[in-house]
Amino acid sequence: MSKIKDLFESKKFKSAFIPYFTLGDPNYKNSVEYGKTILERGADILELGIPFSDPVADGPVIQRAVARSLKNGFNFETIFAVTREIHNHRPEVPLVYLTYFNPIFRCGIEVFLNKAKEAGVVGLVIPDLPFDTKESTDLFQALKKRDMDLIHLVTPATSKKRMVDIAITSSGFIYYVTSFGVTGERREFSVDLRDRVNQLRKVMKLPICAGFGISTPEQANQISQFSDGIIIGSAIQRIIEESSKEEAGTPNLAPLAEYITSIRLSIQ
Repeated sequence: MSKIKDLFESKKFKSAFIPYFTLGDPNYKNSVEYGKTILERGADILELGIPFSDPVADGPVIQRAVARSLKNGFNFETIFAVTREIHNHRPEVPLVYLTYFNPIFRCGIEVFLNKAKEAGVVGLVIPDLPFDTKESTDLFQALKKRDMDLIHLVTPATSKKRMVDIAITSSGFIYYVTSFGVTGERREFSVDLRDRVNQLRKVMKLPICAGFGISTPEQANQISQFSDGIIIGSAIQRIIEESSKEEAGTPNLAPLAEYITSIRLSIQ
């Protein structure tokens, strides 16, 4: 059984809290501190972004974070080392990488998966990897051998037939994109979001975690009433960006800690 499956079956929460931030922004040393803070304040699963030059699914806030991270230089050994430090702080919390397929391919799939697992990662979200490709099928099998999960995205435009097909190579949970477009904070969500999540759950038979646009405790509370998890990235990344503007050494963790706590309490 994968660590993520075990987490959802234990059901110690109303809705899982899944924060995201980009590794290396503004630097890798501070990423460790951000990760530790998020874990301490109540993440059920932590999603770590691997910086990539073409983050096609991401909006302006995360694009800027990726650009800042890449200025620090990029190598996988650093990515894995930082991930391992975060994992060792709270090893009971599952870590997931959000990345694009090119970095995995360039690293070498087997090497990447082995190193990621050693660092504490138990699942992958790959926005630009279509589920109906040989690469996706092969990756799903390679992950399964390691008790790791391939977490697919489903959007409002995904047909029921595609949902059924996506389920074949999905595990862990489904990342449900709440609205059209790229990542970024939104004021409102579709009135039929609850219905769409409930319909998807019947087809997929996996936990449904909602992301893209959620930013406030009120939104998190509302959507947690009918989803199995809340994914928040851009709002967290904006706080990191604002806290880092005058930062030279030790990061200012207070704004991030306060925000993570407010979301955690809203979905208890």
